[in-house]
Amino acid sequence: MRLLIRWALNALTLLGIAYVAPELGILKGFYVAGFEAAAVAVLLLSLLNLTVRPLLRMLTLPITCLTFGLFTLVINALMMMLTAELVAGFHVGGFRNALVVSVLYAVISAVLNGLVQGGEKD
Repeated sequence: MRLLIRWALNALTLLGIAYVAPELGILKGFYVAGFEAAAVAVLLLSLLNLTVRPLLRMLTLPITCLTFGLFTLVINALMMMLTAELVAGFHVGGFRNALVVSVLYAVISAVLNGLVQGGEKD
């Protein structure tokens, strides 16, 4: 049950970023068509992060070490761009937007997922 709640919260996070960021004048090319597109994007992004992302991290380990881990942000942006290419109704609008969206998405979803996990008892 908690997995479905986290999935819905992550989809709402993408929708929130798509709604708020263009209103603030940032991320002009980023949009999500609706909750369905956001839910599919979150599902596909999760699958890509489980399969493709570890391979990319292994291949780019020397660059990641040279940049003190900052190249991981580039990998996250690439995963967001790949998701945008595969999901209809989800458009990132360029690498800069993908970088900003991936950072915002990671921070907001980590906070929300921490709140969901904070209620459980060990």
